[in-house]
Amino acid sequence: MKAFGLSLDGEISNMGVSQAQHAWVGALFGLAAGAAFTVAASGVDRLLHRDLPLGFEFDFLFTYGLIVSAVLSVVGFVTCWAVETWRGLAYGALATSLIVLIGSLFQSSEATTGMKIIALAFTLVPVAALALPIAWALRWLTERSTRARYERFSMWRITLLVVATLACSAAGAWFMRMPPRAVEAVHFMNGMIQIAPNHEDNILRQVDGFDDHMGANFKLYESSSTVSTEGFDVVAEYEDGYRLSCTVVVFPGSDPFMSGCEREK
Repeated sequence: MKAFGLSLDGEISNMGVSQAQHAWVGALFGLAAGAAFTVAASGVDRLLHRDLPLGFEFDFLFTYGLIVSAVLSVVGFVTCWAVETWRGLAYGALATSLIVLIGSLFQSSEATTGMKIIALAFTLVPVAALALPIAWALRWLTERSTRARYERFSMWRITLLVVATLACSAAGAWFMRMPPRAVEAVHFMNGMIQIAPNHEDNILRQVDGFDDHMGANFKLYESSSTVSTEGFDVVAEYEDGYRLSCTVVVFPGSDPFMSGCEREK
C-alpha cells in the first residue's frame, strides 16, 4: 500500500541495503536540510534589505544552527531506521515533537517540573502531527536516493535530490525574516547613526565612545527587546569591536523612538 509516494509497508528489504545504511542516509539528508536552513536564515535579511548595513548572524548560525542540524539529523536517522514506513514516520514525528517540546519547556524557569511534564504529555501528540511532514520528507528523500543507486544516471539523480533538499530547506528561511516593525526599528537606528554628526542633541552622542566612531563603517543586528514588549534591541557593531546597543520602541501606527542606548562592554 502506498501513500504520498511511499510504501507504508516499507521497501528497505527490496533495495539491497541494511537498516543502518538506510538510517545513516536519512541522517545525512537531515543534516544537509538543517545546515541549509540555518545558513539561509542567518543571511535572509541581508538579501531582503540591501539598503541596510546588516551583519551576518554568526551567533545564530553557531548556536541554534548547530542544534537544528543535529536535531534533523537525529530525526532522519530515527525515521529511516524502521523497515516499515508507517512505523518510521511515527518514530520520526514523535522524536521531533519530543525534542522540540523538551527544549522549549525546560528553557522556562517559571513553571514547576510537574507542570512541564503535564504540558509535555498533553502537547506531544498534536506537535507530532505537525512534525509528520518533516519525517515524511526525510523518508521520501532517503528511499528515492537509495533506489537511484541502481538506476541509470544514478549520480545525477542523487545530486538532484541533494540540490532539491538544500533549495527547499533554504527557502524555509523566508519565515525567519525580520517582521515589518523590526525592519522599521533597524531603519530608524541606521538613520540616527547617519545624521548624528550634524545633530549635537542626538541621543547617540551621549553614549561613551560614539563620537570617536562617527563616520566609521558598522553592521546592524536586531533582536526582540528584553525590556520592552513593543521594542527591539538594535546593535551597531564597528570594525574595531566597539558595540552600541539601543532599544527602539515601535508602537503600531506610531513613529519609532529610542528608549535608551548604551555601550556594550
